[in-house]
Amino acid sequence: MYGNKRYGGEPFFLPTNPNSETEDDGYILTFVHDEKTWKSELQIVNAINLQLEASIKLPSRVPYGFHGTFIDTKDLVNQA
Repeated sequence: MYGNKRYGGEPFFLPTNPNSETEDDGYILTFVHDEKTWKSELQIVNAINLQLEASIKLPSRVPYGFHGTFIDTKDLVNQA
């Protein structure tokens, strides 16, 4: 699915608009690691048509099992 010797992590759905009537209106974000080159990237996929929108090369490897939590600024302030 990601290519030869390329493996993806846990996908995360990011809605374009939380109030949208369309259930899959948003993007799927996932980390992909290439075992041959030992490089990682963040892939951003359109959730409606499943087309790759962007691939962002990362400066270091993202380990398998990495989980991200996304919160907004006001919630981050409350964590302190």
